[in-house]
Amino acid sequence: MGLEDTLIVDFHMHSRCSDGQLTPQQLVALAAERGCEQIAITDHDSIAAYEQLSDQTTPVKVIAGCEFSTNWRGCEIHVVGLNLDLHNPVLLDGIEHQQRARRVRAERIGELLARQGFSDALAQAKELAAGGSLGRPHFARYLVESGAVANPQQAFKRYLAVGKPAYVRTQWAEIVQVCGWISAAGGVAVLAHPLKYKVTLSKLRALLVAFKEAGGQGMEVISGAQIPDQTKRLATLAAQFGLHASVGSDFHQPGQPWAALGRVAALPERCLPIWSHW
Repeated sequence: MGLEDTLIVDFHMHSRCSDGQLTPQQLVALAAERGCEQIAITDHDSIAAYEQLSDQTTPVKVIAGCEFSTNWRGCEIHVVGLNLDLHNPVLLDGIEHQQRARRVRAERIGELLARQGFSDALAQAKELAAGGSLGRPHFARYLVESGAVANPQQAFKRYLAVGKPAYVRTQWAEIVQVCGWISAAGGVAVLAHPLKYKVTLSKLRALLVAFKEAGGQGMEVISGAQIPDQTKRLATLAAQFGLHASVGSDFHQPGQPWAALGRVAALPERCLPIWSHW
């Protein structure tokens, strides 16, 4: 592998502009401290982090990114867009579409939680989001802080997960739309954390077919801390489908060793790294 293939990178992390706990500036500082050479802040359906960094010189090369939620065969799938033109009107319209879907979902979750006795859930979740991209984790934090549950995992298990009293199926854009937004902005569409969808291998292969047909060009071969066998399996799939390989921690907050910023393994040698696109 050449020097360019051994970069220390992390192309999947979240700031306070969605459901992370650190500011964009704090993410950049932590990435520099950990020796990262390139990163992407990939907030959920939001590029607001880059507005906060726009007038600053950063010690790490920051690749503009965003993580989009989408639907495929009844499953919620996430697609990361990397190396985006943040001023592209098609991209901006797409993000506004996603934000509308988030607002509709949040209002419905608020209504359902009110039926469970949490009359101020929506207002408190908005306050916790602090103007960022509002999501279920903000409702989970509210439920923890209100004393209803012990931790966010319990909040999902009791109220917010599929089949629970406050679960709302969201009308996200289809994969072909999301990949179209990314492509219009000159970016690269990457399938995020393929193993988190808990689908069979045959269904994952069908997803990769659909993703490629929609214009997808990469997949996360490494997502956070994962065992070597998982990495080998994903590297094989990336090669079979002609996809570039990306690396991301999916960092949200300190103290989670399974998703530690910049602490992801190197790609297997046979992988074609996603950063060869820029």
